Amino acid sequence: MRRAADRTRPRAIRGRKALRAKDRGAHTMEFVIVAGPLLLVTFMVIQAALVFYSRSLALAAATQGANVARAYGSSLEAGEDKAERFLDAAGQGLRGPEVVVKTNSARTEVTVTVTGRAPSIVPFMTFDIQQTARGPVERFVPS
Repeated sequence: MRRAADRTRPRAIRGRKALRAKDRGAHTMEFVIVAGPLLLVTFMVIQAALVFYSRSLALAAATQGANVARAYGSSLEAGEDKAERFLDAAGQGLRGPEVVVKTNSARTEVTVTVTGRAPSIVPFMTFDIQQTARGPVERFVPS
């Protein structure tokens, strides 16, 4: 009985090897199919983070500019300069930034708008950013 089992064993081993030979390269194909969408999702998450970072950077610069421009005795140019210096110190988080400082006709409110583009890792896509901060101008009002 032992001899019969020994005779069938090599066939079984040969059979498994034959099945493995048919599956050769299957793991590589599975990886190729899964890797594409996985990389796409990864790049989308990184791009979303870059857009949100650019938005927060633009808002912070607009807030800094508005705080300086609305201070008592300050000028609109001082607010614009402060926002631009903030963006310079922050680095490349916002591409092509533009700062616009305006006041209303009664000169009681200052509005600072920062526009630019978020860095893009996805080709042929641009993400425009615009953030605005406003506040009342500090002034002396006699009682």
